[in-house]
Amino acid sequence: MGNVKEVVNRQKASWFFQEKLICHVRKKPEGFVNGWFRSNIIDELYYEFEDQRWPGQEKKLWLSEIFDIDDYEVEG
Repeated sequence: MGNVKEVVNRQKASWFFQEKLICHVRKKPEGFVNGWFRSNIIDELYYEFEDQRWPGQEKKLWLSEIFDIDDYEVEG
């Protein structure tokens, strides 16, 4: 199933999906997205994810590119 970090990220993604909450996803090797998981894991490889910058557009977010998933916090 992968390493410990991957297992934790799967659990976090599943929780954010079930709760329908916005989250902050840090990506490898750098970068991030803020938005919603629109699916649980598909084919053990990726999620459908809606970035808040492009509402209504779902994109693939690959499990392999996720570094960490946290609560979304509005700055300012």
